[in-house]
Amino acid sequence: MSTIICNYAVLRFQPYPETGEFANLGIVMLCNDGQFLQRCETRQRQRITHFFDKLPTEVFTRARREFLEELRRVVKLANAHAEDATMQRRMFQHLVAPRETMFRFSQPGTVATEDPRQALEELFMRYVHHDFSQHENLETRMTSRVAQWLRGFTDRQYNEITLGNDLLQVRFPLVWQVAGRPRQAVKPISFDLEETSRIIEKGDKWLMRMKRLEASGQAPLDTVFVSHEPSETQGPRRRAYQEVTRELTENGLLRIVPDALGKHGVTQAIAAKPTTMH
Repeated sequence: MSTIICNYAVLRFQPYPETGEFANLGIVMLCNDGQFLQRCETRQRQRITHFFDKLPTEVFTRARREFLEELRRVVKLANAHAEDATMQRRMFQHLVAPRETMFRFSQPGTVATEDPRQALEELFMRYVHHDFSQHENLETRMTSRVAQWLRGFTDRQYNEITLGNDLLQVRFPLVWQVAGRPRQAVKPISFDLEETSRIIEKGDKWLMRMKRLEASGQAPLDTVFVSHEPSETQGPRRRAYQEVTRELTENGLLRIVPDALGKHGVTQAIAAKPTTMH
């Protein structure tokens, strides 16, 4: 199956803009194969009305019904023009554009997938039902996917290896060795974390690990992080990610490749750097 690139945004209910509080209600997704998808919560009324306890129940129920009717109309129209990518893109951009209403969308994010409907379900469970077990397992799924992609290389083989010395041991899931020495390590990693502090802390942890590996002479010649970025294209989480990636890459300790590039883009980037041994 080919990799499909999808843009998505999270539907939020924010009745009181001045407080900044909101509840996630659904996901809308536009894919480069012409699929325009949506999934929204239609049943759990009490979860919302308990959170916004001063909001009359009938106000939320009526507003949600009317908004979802309009959303379904837009999605149906977009899918009727699946061959017109420009029109679909304009409809998506208009739909998720910032506006001062009770229903609004997050900044768009991007995901690479072979199954858009499965990706839609995973995003819905993460953002709407707060299924954090899916988030915690994201790197496991990423590693499995990248490992499958790397099997396409005929000149190398990747295995899980622990690198380091008696003071520091760092496990890499995908390491290519030549004559017992690590030539290239590939680490799928997610920085799509809920809090900016967790993004910074995760980056700092790996920065120190890589510096110590380098100082001990145990670092691979080339290290590649296949990175799952924060979903927002701007804002604090994006700035935290940009700071982390700058610090990780500026001294040449490693390279970062976005997983949104898909199979071809990721494997091409991994293979691009010469990897002759010292």
